[in-house]
Amino acid sequence: MRRATIASAATAFLAASLLAGILVGCAIGPDYQEPKIPTADRFSVPLTDGVGATEPKSERWWESFGDPTLNELVSRADLQNIDLRRSLLALETYRAQYTVDFAKLFPEMDTGLAYSYRRVDSNQIGIQNPDALRQGFDNWQWNIASAAWEVDVWGAVRRQIEAGVSRVQMSAAQYRAALVSVRAEVAQGYMIIRQLQGQRAAFRDLAKGYGKLVDAIEKKVRFQAGSKVELAEVSARRASAEGEAARFDGLIAQQVAGIAILLSETPERVRTMVEQDRAVPVMGMPVTVGVPTTLLQRRPDVIAAERALQAATADIGIAEAGYLPRFTFTGNFVIQTPDFSGLTSVSNNMTYGITPAVSWNFMNILTGAAEARVTQAKARAADAVLRYQLAVVKAINQVESSIATLEASRRQHGHFDESTKQISSAFELAFMQYNAGTIDISQLINFLQAFVTARNGLAQAQGLMAQSTVELYRSLGGGWENTPMPSAVEDVKRFNPTPTANDFLAPSKPAAAPTNG
Repeated sequence: MRRATIASAATAFLAASLLAGILVGCAIGPDYQEPKIPTADRFSVPLTDGVGATEPKSERWWESFGDPTLNELVSRADLQNIDLRRSLLALETYRAQYTVDFAKLFPEMDTGLAYSYRRVDSNQIGIQNPDALRQGFDNWQWNIASAAWEVDVWGAVRRQIEAGVSRVQMSAAQYRAALVSVRAEVAQGYMIIRQLQGQRAAFRDLAKGYGKLVDAIEKKVRFQAGSKVELAEVSARRASAEGEAARFDGLIAQQVAGIAILLSETPERVRTMVEQDRAVPVMGMPVTVGVPTTLLQRRPDVIAAERALQAATADIGIAEAGYLPRFTFTGNFVIQTPDFSGLTSVSNNMTYGITPAVSWNFMNILTGAAEARVTQAKARAADAVLRYQLAVVKAINQVESSIATLEASRRQHGHFDESTKQISSAFELAFMQYNAGTIDISQLINFLQAFVTARNGLAQAQGLMAQSTVELYRSLGGGWENTPMPSAVEDVKRFNPTPTANDFLAPSKPAAAPTNG
């Protein structure tokens, strides 16, 4: 008889579970639809020979500068940058929350064993023969299984899982966006250092030029053929040029410190790597930019904004579930006996119970709390749409601005390069003319000023061209597509909005370890 009762209860439980499964159909709330933003079939800025319209080859773009120091700095930033490591921690947080949400699809179950010793005071329960209860007694209890389960009738849990998956993918895209940004920041700082070194060298050469002129005037003064006023003026100009050159030492130190922060290091090692003056590196390949449509598929910040939008859309369904009743099952299966040996006698000492229940917090509806939560969720989703639109607009405009800046810097570089070549070839001739007395000192000083202006402008143009190239690659959002990622990022590929137990528990393929690039 007892076994029949158990079977009846189990059958009722399974039938109720089956009914709940039938009720579980479409999840509550709006289904996500990827936003469609019309984009042009090409960028509006004109492209020259240096910038092509084919799809960009941006993987490890910094290596195209052919500078080993830059390569090493970027590699160390990949491994050591604190923002990148924090991005991975944020990703781990979202992955863990996904696991928490996924577990809600299953009953909460526990088991346990308990023992107690009791003695009842007969006077408290009105027993006429108190001697009958003078002895204490044992109680062994084996809780074979206790379960509590809220059936996801309306799909709120599935919406939580959908939002969780989207946020995991959003966090992975944010890691990639941080990777693009850190690499570009390191490269920008390095280019600025080389530019500042070129500018410093221009003023040092100016000081040397004035020093050479000082020597010449001093000789004339000794033979009473020169002017002490001219000597004082040129000496002052030499000191000014030396002071101007020294100013760049502080600017270089600032950039060294900035790179050291990106690498999470003290500046000594970075300073050692860049202390020897070198020219600004030049990109050894043409830059190609593709089209706006593929840009949006490649930019990790746009991808992150789109994933955040799906999560916010799923949150609307979670909030709308507050209008509806909740269906729960609780049950237990316990063996209770005064003797430890009796724990094995299921038929004689078993206690069980199954409780289906429906609850409905109608006060949330009457007070407007449920509606307020839905309003909040819809407002956040609308804000996510705007943030996605802003990410798209920024992406396209940043690329167009970077293209225009790069083209302008190339033209500027061409002019200063020609100017520097012309004035460098005439420097010795002008000095000889001054010694011969065919030009006066003011003309030679003007020549020296023109010389430093051309050299300083060329160094700035070289730096701007390199920085514009870096900024263009940053705006293209590339450099991460084929780079091996940490396992925390690679594991994101196995997350999906409608998982099963087998899908979730299946071991993932081992991800490749991150390289130095």
